[in-house]
Amino acid sequence: MLKQFFDVGRNTSFEDWYLDFLPSNITIHNLKTGIQVREPSLVAVSRAQPDKLAAVGRAALEYKNALDMAVFSPFQNGQIAQYHMAQQLIQLLLKQTGLKLPVPKPAMCIHIQERTTQVEEQALGEAAIQCGARKVFLYTDSLPTMLDCARNRKDLNSAIIIHIDPQD
Repeated sequence: MLKQFFDVGRNTSFEDWYLDFLPSNITIHNLKTGIQVREPSLVAVSRAQPDKLAAVGRAALEYKNALDMAVFSPFQNGQIAQYHMAQQLIQLLLKQTGLKLPVPKPAMCIHIQERTTQVEEQALGEAAIQCGARKVFLYTDSLPTMLDCARNRKDLNSAIIIHIDPQD
């Protein structure tokens, strides 16, 4: 079955998008600053300018009833479903943790599901590189386990941990 992901001309309510694409929760932890941001993976985009984000996370919910806006999650079951929007969402959440790019570029550790395919791993890795990562590590452990691991490794002591919890 072919399912259309995004149509600028389609008059869709927030409930349609939300039911189709339940948001994952994204936790981004900056080990260098200790700042942690936890938001639902929601983006709000204008139907007139679908490449430009109006809001992300909880702030995107303010647009849920606006007819000229679409609110949706670029992740589906913890995996990237819409690459460009996922990249922009991660970039904005990284800024909230106090990450200042381009220098220094951090290592990023990204949570993946055990059922993640190589193509999905590649998409996550490329999104992290586009967001300014120097190195990308993928992990399947829990967030507390990964935080302990990163704190104990010298090469990860100032890494960014991106944990994506699917809403299965």
